[in-house]
Amino acid sequence: MATITLNDVRKRYGETEAVRGVSLDIADGELLVLVGPSGCGKSTLLRMIAGLEAITSGTVAIDGRVVNDLEPADRDIAMVFQNYALYPHMSVRQNLSYGLKNRGMKAPEIERRVAEAARSLEIGAFLDRKPGQLSGGQRQRVAMGRAIVREPKAFLFDEPLSNLDAKLRVQMRIEIRRLQRALKTTSVYVTHDQMEAMTLADRLVVLNAGLVEQVGAPIDLYETPASLFVAAFIGSPGMNLLPGERRDGVARLSGGARLGSAAAVPEGAFTIGLRPEALVPGTGADGLVAEVVVTAIELVGAESYVHGLVEGGSTDLIFRLAGRTGLSLGERVSICAPASALHVFGADGRRADGR
Repeated sequence: MATITLNDVRKRYGETEAVRGVSLDIADGELLVLVGPSGCGKSTLLRMIAGLEAITSGTVAIDGRVVNDLEPADRDIAMVFQNYALYPHMSVRQNLSYGLKNRGMKAPEIERRVAEAARSLEIGAFLDRKPGQLSGGQRQRVAMGRAIVREPKAFLFDEPLSNLDAKLRVQMRIEIRRLQRALKTTSVYVTHDQMEAMTLADRLVVLNAGLVEQVGAPIDLYETPASLFVAAFIGSPGMNLLPGERRDGVARLSGGARLGSAAAVPEGAFTIGLRPEALVPGTGADGLVAEVVVTAIELVGAESYVHGLVEGGSTDLIFRLAGRTGLSLGERVSICAPASALHVFGADGRRADGR
């Protein structure tokens, strides 16, 4: 196991700076997840840790040792890719043992490690099959097994579940979390799927255009996003965002919703954020009140997400209700939220309510 330290790491491609000064301390045994939209720099950052991309400036250190000039094979890390990267002409057993044989490891130790990985990942039944004879989930288990047998200082995961169907992704992310906790190996995991990020991470790093927007425990980023970007990106569905302005002590929201007397907003332009679960039918809250016309209802089993267009404006709000709503399309309904549920962001897009 190992610590990983990034200090002002940058990556430039010509005139484009893909990673713009990222500094992170990844603790021994921690599972850190890098999340963000396509093109935000997360995979580039992972590849710089692995040594697959040269660093323009800054340093990467593993266990206190700067590894900028070390080849990937000399960094004692193992990487799991989204395309599995298995040798198609080799059996599962041969895929697992190949790297260990190249390192000159003795046969009894290779057999022990392969057997242990096969047991942990439940792939013992198809050790003699070729990758082409396996399902996508089985191939991903083999790819993970090939990383595990090396017993590296750190695991790096580059969107390993993106090729799997939704049900299998849930199963595999539970399996990855179980294995990581059992092995206690420092891990860095890249995904664009914020649900995957929220359920896997010890700590979450949200990246935007090569910069770190926020770092913290997943629930902290959900409950207290530091910026409009994090507020919109974390959560499914995302946070409702309502722009407004306060002049001479009077605050108004664009789009027809109204702020209650307890809502504290800064002078000038601001944005109010509200999670769907914070909005409930009624008019008595001290934070926000709106009358909406129901435009869509998404029943997702035990709960429904209702989309409503605010009367007198063009703002669409999403709120969550338990089970079947009893509402119909085109129906008018009053919704409200307490002041304690409001997230306030200033004109610069950063949090402005002191939370």
